[in-house]
Amino acid sequence: MGEKVIDLSKTVYELCSSDSEVANILKEIGFQDITKPGMLGTAGRFMTIPKGATMKKIPLETIKESFKNHGYVIKE
Repeated sequence: MGEKVIDLSKTVYELCSSDSEVANILKEIGFQDITKPGMLGTAGRFMTIPKGATMKKIPLETIKESFKNHGYVIKE
């Protein structure tokens, strides 16, 4: 299996659509709203992880570290 890559320029909707594990990781980090019905299809369509991090006041480095711990390579 190829390496898991998380592209921070893609929307949350795109990332979660291509890899279901992404939503669970984001929820662990503090993005609980991502699992609410309809949120992924509305806000997730224009929200990127860096934008969401700013809104939720979660350090982007914390998010990157969490994805790395789950075996992802970060693409910026």
